[in-house]
Amino acid sequence: MDLPPIHLEHEFEPLPPELYCVASGQPFHSCITCECDLLQDGVSYVLEKAVRFYPVDQVYDVAFEYAMCLNCAHRLRQELSPDSRSNIDAYFSQNVDMVARREALLSLPNPLRLDNWLSHCMITGTPREACKEYQIYAQCYGKDLLYTYMPYMISGEALEEIQDLISPHTRQILDDFMDTHFGLPPELRAMLQDRLILI
Repeated sequence: MDLPPIHLEHEFEPLPPELYCVASGQPFHSCITCECDLLQDGVSYVLEKAVRFYPVDQVYDVAFEYAMCLNCAHRLRQELSPDSRSNIDAYFSQNVDMVARREALLSLPNPLRLDNWLSHCMITGTPREACKEYQIYAQCYGKDLLYTYMPYMISGEALEEIQDLISPHTRQILDDFMDTHFGLPPELRAMLQDRLILI
């Protein structure tokens, strides 16, 4: 997806606790792939969290989460099939104006409020509290959260639409990533089969 470059001036803040690793209660400290130190100055990385909501119990659960340096994220993206990358990019281009979204959020009275950026699915507009499943994406730099075209939230409904756009080759690459880094048991892997890692 070709987007205008962003030159950040004040669009960053210390990483909010909502984006900490659930297991440790602390910021992610290493890349899931190369294990480089993410919290040192000068390291750019992305975070992804897949969340499920259980309405009967009114409980949110993080199904999986990880942080990955931009170098590893770029390498993983290059492993996906060209058709899958093209289809995903076209889907985003057709369904959301990333530039207009960023400008609108930065024009709010409190522009660097994470809740505003994650309040609705970026694709469907569904409120986060109405989603039974969703994924959160953010870009960070050392100990700071950056407000670039991220952070954003994508609902399970939109993820299912994106899932239909990827090739068997790409599906296998993403399944292998999940198996390698999360060691999921068969029943959990089956439950997450239609969840898509969007790096």
